[in-house]
Amino acid sequence: MSGCPAMTFEGLSPARYEALLQTAQAQGLALAGEAGSTKYQGMEFSWRYEAASERLTIQCTDKPFFVPCGLIEERIKAVVG
Repeated sequence: MSGCPAMTFEGLSPARYEALLQTAQAQGLALAGEAGSTKYQGMEFSWRYEAASERLTIQCTDKPFFVPCGLIEERIKAVVG
């Protein structure tokens, strides 16, 4: 298994970040706080949110070889917007 490159999203207000956490939790992702890691459907993710700069960085750090990074990136972009 291997990971994917980190994705960074700029201009994410604290209110938008909180809404994003709620959306992720509703979809079964255990995300809470401004940084951490979680496992979801055989993959591992890490994230860090910087409220002062309104920047979110998300990375799939481990995934099955048959799941392409492009698919993971599309899903993340669809959720983050």
